[in-house]
Amino acid sequence: MKATIKNLVINKKVLILGFGREGQSSFRLVDEVGGYACLDIADAKEITGDLAMGHHLICGPNYLDVLNEYDVVFKSPGIVLPCPINEYSCLITCQADLFLQVYGKQTIGITGTKGKSTTSSLLYHILQTSGKPAIFGGNIGIPILDLCDQIKEDTLVVFELSCHQLEYAHYSPKYAIFLNLYEDHLDHYGSVEKYWWAKQNLYRNQKKQDKLYCNPDFLPREGDCQADITEVSITDLPFTSFDELDGAKLRGSHNLLNAAFVYDVCQNFGISDQDFIKGICTFKTLAHRLEFIGNKNGVDYYDDSISTTVESAISAIKAISNTGTIILGGMDRGIDYNPLIDYLLTTNLDNICLMYDSGKLLYDKLQKKADKAFMARVTYIPDLAGVCSFVLANAKEGSAVLLSPAAASYGPFKNFEQRGDFFKEQIFANN
Repeated sequence: MKATIKNLVINKKVLILGFGREGQSSFRLVDEVGGYACLDIADAKEITGDLAMGHHLICGPNYLDVLNEYDVVFKSPGIVLPCPINEYSCLITCQADLFLQVYGKQTIGITGTKGKSTTSSLLYHILQTSGKPAIFGGNIGIPILDLCDQIKEDTLVVFELSCHQLEYAHYSPKYAIFLNLYEDHLDHYGSVEKYWWAKQNLYRNQKKQDKLYCNPDFLPREGDCQADITEVSITDLPFTSFDELDGAKLRGSHNLLNAAFVYDVCQNFGISDQDFIKGICTFKTLAHRLEFIGNKNGVDYYDDSISTTVESAISAIKAISNTGTIILGGMDRGIDYNPLIDYLLTTNLDNICLMYDSGKLLYDKLQKKADKAFMARVTYIPDLAGVCSFVLANAKEGSAVLLSPAAASYGPFKNFEQRGDFFKEQIFANN
């Protein structure tokens, strides 16, 4: 990797675009290999700290205006370029693409609108517990280039990939897991087609000797993928329900499908059914992903703050059999909520709690479709703190309260983790 980066930056004017966790990781590696003509940093926010000392900083609202003053730009995920990438004279690259260029042959890449963190974590856990040398990074929070020193010839790399990491990808992993594709991130991409195109870059550059594990509902169009394609089904699993497995904490049909993806991929590496099931039973579910956070006054509470789509909220309600109260709403990103409206109208939930901008949108839509008896179970409350007070007073004993917002957290919260932590704090403040 260091040789690849050295050849890329030698005698070049280099810009680190975005100075968050990944930007700082890129900066450290480029600075270490050296040979560049200059190494500057651009970010919308003010940059502080010792790491950037001695380097030119471009900060503020116009930080994206300088790209063509450089030869090579290392772009951080999530930054929206004001122009199409082919209109820039500089070479714009990113960690994900560089990593796949060098280590793609030993990489299992995972993407999807929902389920990628659980699937990636489960795969990594089973590889490890089965004695396979493996590392895990990417969108889960560990910059992938920070792991390069740990990689040997036989190391398997589990690489969780977001749409932002795949947006301008020119390389694909040897093993690709494509979970699903739903409407999301329209605030970034402007259209669902552009978002889907970014996701599909996971397999678009695969070769004939590569493998794609795909949800049958989201198969590539003809000519978009050269790889050998496996259509994944829950019938592939050596069990039919998590309830059959002693100690398994995963729940829901959506997680059965996630597990089936992991099972099918594991067949490449000689992992037995016995070792696979053992891994399932010892896997600890991730925070904020349909996480059981406790029981209070006879009511179960679940934190599914990761939920930002209609489909994830519906799956969560179906997964928790005693759901009596659902909490929905957050930042309105313009997604189509009609399928969620239609689903809610078929349920017999005790309480449908709606909050923030998208919650108000849902409330207005429900009023147009539902009768008075149904709307008596629907409550709009402006914020999560108020919702928590409501559910503590109104949730029925023996039922479950589920935070699965079907909306982004931005605005009221920094991220979905902060939203989930706030929910937990509010519910169990007096425990």
